[in-house]
Amino acid sequence: MSECYSKASDCEKLAMYLKNKMGSSIEFVYNVHNQIVEGKYFHYHRKPYNEIERLFEDGIYFFCKYCENDFLKIGISDSNHHKCSLGEQLAALSAFYEVLSEKFGEPLVFYILKDDNEQKINLQWSFVNKEEDIKNFKNGTYFDDRKIERLIIFGEQKVNAIGYQIGEIARKNNARIIGLPFDLFPLVEENMEDYVKYKTGSQIGVPEGSRLDCTPVVSYDNDMTLEKRF
Repeated sequence: MSECYSKASDCEKLAMYLKNKMGSSIEFVYNVHNQIVEGKYFHYHRKPYNEIERLFEDGIYFFCKYCENDFLKIGISDSNHHKCSLGEQLAALSAFYEVLSEKFGEPLVFYILKDDNEQKINLQWSFVNKEEDIKNFKNGTYFDDRKIERLIIFGEQKVNAIGYQIGEIARKNNARIIGLPFDLFPLVEENMEDYVKYKTGSQIGVPEGSRLDCTPVVSYDNDMTLEKRF
C-alpha cells in the first residue's frame, strides 16, 4: 500500500495554522486532534456574522490529512444542503491553496476519485518519495481500494497551448493570478463563470494589458474569460 497515514498531533498543528490564516472563513466540525481535520469553509462574502447565523449557514465541507515531513492532503466536497458546482469547489480550494502554499510550497497532484459519494476535489503535497508517489498515482496503485477518475501531475506540462516553453517564474506568476497551480488553469477556464463568482463575490474587471501565459486577459459583462489573440 502506498497511501500513508495521517497523525492527529500533526493535524492539530495544521488546523491551528489554517485558523490563524483564514480566521472566520473556516469552522471546524469536530475536535481537530484527529487523523482527519473536518470543517466548513465560507466564501468571504458569505461569512456568518455571529454564532447563531453560523449554525444555519451552509458552508462547503473540507477535509485535511497531514503527516509532518511526509504528506498533506486537502479535499473540498459538496455542501450538505446544495449541490456545489465545480467552479465553486475550485474557488474554495483556491482559498486553501493560497494559504497552504505559503508554508508548504507547491502541491504534487490534483485528483478526483471515482464513485466518491462526497465528490471531493483534492490537492496533495508529498514531502518525501515524490517520484514514487507520482509513479503510484499514474499506475493506479496509490490507493488500495479506490480508483482515480481525474489526475493532474503538477509541473509535467512543459509547454502552453501554442507550444511556448513554460518557465518556473511564469508558472509562479500565473499561479498567483489564477489562485491555483498553473496546470489547473484549463479546469478553471472550463468553470470560469462560477469560479470568478465565488472567488470574488462580484463581477470583476481585469487591468488593461494583463496577460496569462502570453495570453491577454480581458473582462466581459458577466464573467472573466481569456481571449486567445496571438
